[in-house]
Amino acid sequence: MATSFTVHAEPLTAEAFRPFGQVIGLDDVRIELRGDEEFHLDIISYDRKPIRASVLNRHHNATQALVALDAKPTVIIVAPPEADFSSAEQLATLRAFVCDGSLGINIGLGTWHAGPFPLGPHVDLVNVQGRQVMENDVEEAHVERDLGVVVDVAL
Repeated sequence: MATSFTVHAEPLTAEAFRPFGQVIGLDDVRIELRGDEEFHLDIISYDRKPIRASVLNRHHNATQALVALDAKPTVIIVAPPEADFSSAEQLATLRAFVCDGSLGINIGLGTWHAGPFPLGPHVDLVNVQGRQVMENDVEEAHVERDLGVVVDVAL
């Protein structure tokens, strides 16, 4: 049985989020593509579930911009690109941010993330990232499988 590692959510601010990307609406946002990647814009949808992660992922060839529609709040779990989750000590690099729905985020290249998790019953988000991300650019850290830990967020 996995043990729980709790991350306390904090409000989304440009300064606090800077190691992980930019805040859309506050920062000069830099959407990046590498190699032969091209932009893709779509709407992604999530239903409410426990704010818990057993896997984090990251992308090396495209940033990922997320903006909630209808000003719906969400939570995102992030860790810096330097984290490798080879040991439980790496869990201390995790942070969680409450996006109140008035701003968006642009997740930087190589930034680990899980979510977003809606705080209400459902959220639709504008998603801008690379077209080939899901096929060619997803690295995963399986913290439950490899470290015996699930990440929970306290609001």
